[in-house]
Amino acid sequence: MEHQQQTLRRALWKIILRNNMPTRVLGSELARDNFSAQDQAFARELVSGSIRWKMALDCIAKAHTKGRIRNEVAHQAIRLGLYQLLCMHSVADHAAINETIDAAKQELGNEIKFVNAVLRAVSRSMTKSIDKLPPSHVFKAFEVGFIKSVFADSKTDPALALAQQFSFPVFLVKRWIAEVGEEQCLARMTALNQHAQLWRRMNSCKNIVNDVCQKLEMQPGESITNLEGFSEGEWAIQDITSWQTAMMSKVKPGDKVLDLCAAPGGKAFAIYEASIGKAEVHACDINASRLETMKIEGERLGHDINYHHISEDGSDVPLGEYDLVLCDVPCSNSGVFNKRAEARHRFSKKYLHEIETLQNVFRKKILSKVVGENTRVLYSTCSLEPEENTMMAARIAKDFSKTILEEKTFEPTAENAGGYSALIG
Repeated sequence: MEHQQQTLRRALWKIILRNNMPTRVLGSELARDNFSAQDQAFARELVSGSIRWKMALDCIAKAHTKGRIRNEVAHQAIRLGLYQLLCMHSVADHAAINETIDAAKQELGNEIKFVNAVLRAVSRSMTKSIDKLPPSHVFKAFEVGFIKSVFADSKTDPALALAQQFSFPVFLVKRWIAEVGEEQCLARMTALNQHAQLWRRMNSCKNIVNDVCQKLEMQPGESITNLEGFSEGEWAIQDITSWQTAMMSKVKPGDKVLDLCAAPGGKAFAIYEASIGKAEVHACDINASRLETMKIEGERLGHDINYHHISEDGSDVPLGEYDLVLCDVPCSNSGVFNKRAEARHRFSKKYLHEIETLQNVFRKKILSKVVGENTRVLYSTCSLEPEENTMMAARIAKDFSKTILEEKTFEPTAENAGGYSALIG
């Protein structure tokens, strides 16, 4: 068992160093190496947790070092060790330190002593007696205190203190406070630091069910693919926000539907099922491998869908007279930061502008080719930002002389993802 844990830690350490977005490849790489479902669950928690709480962990590390941590490899190792010390109570403190260093020792080189010193300093500083400690000494999310101040003073700089405590970019925290108020900002950050609720969409082409979208409760280490009805295509994983967005389309049997950003396929499949398999659905994506994965899922569900790998400029998008066009466009992902651990740390004014520019290009260059006089447009994002949502939907409506028939902003909660959708027609 000990050797297995060392092998697992070494494997995930290599994945972290080799990938800019390790959470996206973690599952497939560990499955390829035949790690158990329980080992994979441990690895996902450790990797995604250390990335999600990066800002808070860095503050804690900085408070327990005399100098700046300049080596990024050392920084990564410290984050992994700290997340286990502070947040993964199933891991003993000595294991959190020793096994982290042992897995990373080849790359750490001369930094081993430094990383060891930082982790042990934090371990000595930790206390569960937090009632009488100043707020800047307490990591509230995990109810851990420290003998020294680790976070900004909430009275001097409240936005920075919140950003550090919840591990969100201070630019985003200030935006949300200005847009929706501090209470709603806190609710968003709290929800987006929790594990996402799993939902399953019952395949109405195979089952007559009243409750199409149902909560899915699983035991730790349990595999989705082994659950009853999965291999038979009776249901699929889909967040309820995504499903509700698809239902906003008001699809009818006989509708011709185009999904311009289809993979991994949740909305296209939900729309096909809502038509009882009688809509003509065309699913497009610029990513060939993601589209291939979507095909496999469609086959499992028994869906007759047309798949199209298209170029980035959309020059080869399938033309025609469509009743419904779906646009689940690339976005900042600010409504699903709990599922996209890496995304929150790249959020900035510059990045938001880049995303908005990309959406405008999509609107002008691609959407204009496929929207006719009688076409309904279902526009959606996983974002909470007005520039990507209400403002972009208004531009689409103006472009095609249409009106916004229905729109909704989904606030992230413990039950559902955050996002936005608008039906334009």
